[in-house]
Formats: sequence, structure tokens, C-alpha cells
Amino acid sequence: MDSDSSMTYEPNEVGHPGDTVVDYLELNGWTQRDLARRTDLTPKTISEICNGKAPITPPTALAFEKVFRRPAHFWLNLQRQFDEALARRQALARSVEWKSWAAKFPVAHMRRLRWLKADSTKESPVESLLEFLGVSSPKSWNSVWQAARIAYRQTRKWETSPEAISAWVRATELVAEQVAARLTVADFDEQILRTCLNPLRQQSRRRASEIKDPIQEICAKAGVIVVWVPEVPGTGISGCARWVGERKALIALTLRYKTDDQMWFTFFHEIAHILLHRKRRDFILDNAAEDLADRIVDPQMQKDEDEANRFAADTLIPPDALAAFIKKADFGNEAIHTFSEKLGIGPGLVVGRLQFEEVLARHQGNKLKQQLDYKVPE
Repeated sequence: MDSDSSMTYEPNEVGHPGDTVVDYLELNGWTQRDLARRTDLTPKTISEICNGKAPITPPTALAFEKVFRRPAHFWLNLQRQFDEALARRQALARSVEWKSWAAKFPVAHMRRLRWLKADSTKESPVESLLEFLGVSSPKSWNSVWQAARIAYRQTRKWETSPEAISAWVRATELVAEQVAARLTVADFDEQILRTCLNPLRQQSRRRASEIKDPIQEICAKAGVIVVWVPEVPGTGISGCARWVGERKALIALTLRYKTDDQMWFTFFHEIAHILLHRKRRDFILDNAAEDLADRIVDPQMQKDEDEANRFAADTLIPPDALAAFIKKADFGNEAIHTFSEKLGIGPGLVVGRLQFEEVLARHQGNKLKQQLDYKVPE
């Protein structure tokens, strides 16, 4: 996601095209009044162009084409380059006023993740941040963010900031574009997604390094793009469910707790939001299931979160099967392996569920969990 390859150096100083007009006058031995007669332009217009106070317009460029025998696009390109350089200088001057806004973003962390340019000597870090966010000013960023209709369950344990959250959200969009360019993503189909639930949960038996491509390919057939994007400070996010237009869904995961049981639970939690809550919310950001003391924004969101948690838990491990296993009271590694094989899921998911149900202590069975890192996701 590094923008180095897309950014080019722009010179700070570009002369007004009137300077070139003066050069041609000297070359031909003409005065400004001579040029006015030859072009049917007023002496005032020629003077303002030569002194950098007036632009070269398309009609003027056509007149210069005949008089100086240089094509009109030559003169218009000079004007375009000057106008662009002037606009960039003005933007950079404004960006000085926006440094306090940029300081609210985790810029250093974003650079480490290669979301922003590491070298800011050729352009303002504010400009680099605006380009990453896909906006032209702090005002436009605020408009986009306010229009996103984001429902966010915010944990009391973390200090969060809208700037950091918006940066993570933007990163998910950019990674999703890369995935969509690589895969054929169908239009969303609820029935296909429901038929994919069991094949998806079976992927939990794979090694962590092998899960990304199968998950993305299965979900793409149902119209769901799945991405992994590292968490940034000031977010506390475990996952995200949202709609990309009317026909595509997006699930983004952070691997916040870096174990397979947490990742798979969050994944199916986000699938639940897509299947169950499409008509109520456009965009849902979630904390992990462990943060049960979260401040829920409204009662409906609490209900949605409870439904998503139940869906994820019951999809991964059917309640009847879990009750029968717990009743046997054998929670050794061999018994857990046998139970997970019967269910067709990874043993770490069983351990995580038993820990949640307080059948196992938090330190028990963790060797059966897979550790996840960012060699797996994008």
C-alpha cells in the first residue's frame, strides 16, 4: 500500500507562460504592440500575459500558434503546468495550517505499515495523509467520515480516536481493491454465503499460513471480500462488516489477539452482521468477544451484537454437541482433538470456547491454538 510508486516529484517553481512569450518576442525582434497587431489582441492583454498577470486561454493559444508557429497545445501545456504548480504551492501553504489535524493520526505507525510514504522531504506529510485517505482537506475528511454511518461498539479499555479508526477503515478499502482486482467477486448472494459456512469453518483445520487464499476464494463466490489489515493504536478493532455499494460485502479482520480461536470467532461474527443485519446498518466495527464490558451505543446495537455472538458460537460449535462434550468431563488434549475432528474444525477453536465457558482456565489448552501473524494476511 506504499504510495512511493504512485507519487512523482513536482518542481516548486514553474515559470508563467508569459516568460516564454517574452523570449519569442526577443527572438523575433518584436515589441508587445507588434504582437498585439499580429494577434488581434489588445495591448493590455499582451502586457498582462507577458507580466504573468493573465493566463493564455485556448483562443490566445490558437492565435500564438499562427504567429509564433508553435502548436496551441504547446502554449496550453505551459499554462497547465504553471496553474498546477501554483495550486500545489497554495495547497502546501494551507497544509501548514492542517498540521494539528494530521497530528491526531498515528502517522508514525502508518508509515511503519507502509500506508504512508516514509520520506516526507519532497512533500508535506499532510499531503501524503490526505492522498492516503482519498480526500482533499480535513473538512472533506470530516464529511466522508460523518457520512459513513458507522456503528461502533467502543471498549472502555481502550482510548480510541476517529482519526485512527478512519485510517484503518481506509486501509481496508485499499486492500479490498487489491483483492477484488485479483479475484472474481460475484454479487452478494445470501443463499450461497449460507452454503459456504461449513466449508469456511473447515478451513480452521488448516495451518495458519494456508488459510488466507481459501477463505477469500470461497467468500468471493458469495459476493464477500475478506481482508486482513493490522490494527493501529487508538482503534481497539477486531473486525469490521460493511457494504461496498449495493452488491458487495466486505469483512476485515485485524488478528488483534493473534490466535485462531479469536480470529475465527470474529470472522463468523462479521458474517452474522452481513446475513442478519444488512437492512439496519451499513457499517459495523467490532471489538473482540472478550470485551464484554463494552459501552454499547444503543439497545438495537446490543441486540445485534448478541445475535452475532450467538451465530458465531453456534456455527462453529453446535450447542448440542458442545453440551454433550462438556457432560463427558474429559478435557484432555486427545479428547479435544477427537471432538474437533468430529466437528471438522481446528482444536484451538474448541479450547477457546471451553475457556469462554470457564470449563478451562485461560492458561489451559493454549498449545492447541494456532498463533497468527501478518505473514498470513495482506
